[in-house]
Amino acid sequence: MSLRLDKLQKIPVDLAIIGGGIQGAGVAREAVLRGLSVALFEKGDFASGTSSRTSGLIHGGIRYLEQGAFHLVYQAVHERYALAHLAPHLVRPIPFLFPIYQGKGRGKWKIRIGILLYDFLAGAKTIGQCRMLNPDEVLSEEPELCSKGLVAAAQFYDCQMNDARLCLSVLLSARERGASLFNYVPVTDLIQKNGKVCGVRVTEVLTGAKYDIFANVVVNAAGPWADEICKMEGRAYRRLSPTKGVHIVVPKLTRHHAVVIASEKSHRIFFVIPWKRDTLIGTTDTNYVGDLDHILAEKDEISWLLRETKQLFPKGSLDKESVISSFAGVRPLAYTENRSPSDLSREGSIEWTAGGLLVLVGGKYTLFRDTAKKAVAAILKAAPELRSRERPAYEPPLYGGDMVSLEAYRNEEVAKSPSPLGEETLEYLIGAYGTKYQDVLDLARRDKTLFAPLTPLQYPILAEVVYAVRNEMAMRLSDFMRRRSALALGRFKRSPDLIDQVAGRMAKELEWSKEQLDVEIQAYLEEIDGT
Repeated sequence: MSLRLDKLQKIPVDLAIIGGGIQGAGVAREAVLRGLSVALFEKGDFASGTSSRTSGLIHGGIRYLEQGAFHLVYQAVHERYALAHLAPHLVRPIPFLFPIYQGKGRGKWKIRIGILLYDFLAGAKTIGQCRMLNPDEVLSEEPELCSKGLVAAAQFYDCQMNDARLCLSVLLSARERGASLFNYVPVTDLIQKNGKVCGVRVTEVLTGAKYDIFANVVVNAAGPWADEICKMEGRAYRRLSPTKGVHIVVPKLTRHHAVVIASEKSHRIFFVIPWKRDTLIGTTDTNYVGDLDHILAEKDEISWLLRETKQLFPKGSLDKESVISSFAGVRPLAYTENRSPSDLSREGSIEWTAGGLLVLVGGKYTLFRDTAKKAVAAILKAAPELRSRERPAYEPPLYGGDMVSLEAYRNEEVAKSPSPLGEETLEYLIGAYGTKYQDVLDLARRDKTLFAPLTPLQYPILAEVVYAVRNEMAMRLSDFMRRRSALALGRFKRSPDLIDQVAGRMAKELEWSKEQLDVEIQAYLEEIDGT
């Protein structure tokens, strides 16, 4: 990494991007598609902030219809369709049910009109037809739902995603086209000349080495930390109203639908979502003023999610002992005075500071491509001297997404010559890596010990650890456990055998000392104990 940073010190780049979450990743990819040179810096691991702490949905935001945000929903449902085609292995349609109960919450006609409008806004870009179900049909689909007072349910479709891996896929797509990406290299200051921002001062965490990287334009895509970056310029004012979202993972509650729940008291909408072999529940929405680097799911927040979910799933064992894991993140929403968290706009904005720093404020994960296009257009307008090219007429798929459909590709690959891995493991690998899954298997074919499964499910396999280090820039134990895989949120997260296998292989790849290996394991255990 130091050699690459040394080279960047000598050759200015068109764009220096601060932040390796989905917004920074999107701008990096869009910029290289337009022929610009890019260096991106992330203070931790890629997607380690908000971008790996979502509900895992690429969605239109059906609840925003109540706010009259029709343009936002229109954009989002069209982006949902695009992403399902650009990364079909990571963005997949999932059916939702919105149950309607007698005398509770939103009425049948209001919800019916809502899903019809949702479908109408999608137009030809719909991913599944909405419809109303009667109580018998609802309970046939999801028998664990509360039947008392059940009037009907609306069925509609959105997409489920693997948030951390989707962000990584965008970054790797940018790297394939020449972007320089750096994790664990925080920006410690902005370089200014004659009152204008012209670069960033960075520090390599592992070595402590400092570098000055010059750029024509610096992009602040630091998410919840954007205000802190703006302070480095010396002219900062408040741009963000951070809100906190908490999620929990519990044993399986639904068969195959995600279920919409509306809190009886607050009317806050949250979701019960199939997640691997378990269920993800979330999210809360409250103002946040704490430490952005240490965001925890508090006991009362977890209790609220359990209590509210229990109303619709009375048969399930939902108590604090049933929680497999929990996590919390902060949404970097645009600042609006005297607005409740749920009423804050999810629309993003692009702003120039007086010193010429481009700041990305707010915005939805689903709309990251749209945000990136607007950001690069604003850059090219402000800096016409940059040599750019037209955006490709045919947009290339995201890393691993070069397939007509996930189902067709998966069936074709499973039907090929016999593999030492079972069909379920192959399907898992294709779902995680898309067309790049063969690169993972190639590592195992060269070293048969890498076929070893890491869990009783027979996946992930040890080759993924090696692939994560060599190809996906994993540098810490938690990088693999939490973001390259989601093992840190699952049932086996504390398995000594699992931890030893992953940490031991990473130690071999990264040449950790015994002391460093122990530090990594301890840091990981402390991280999962805090979730």
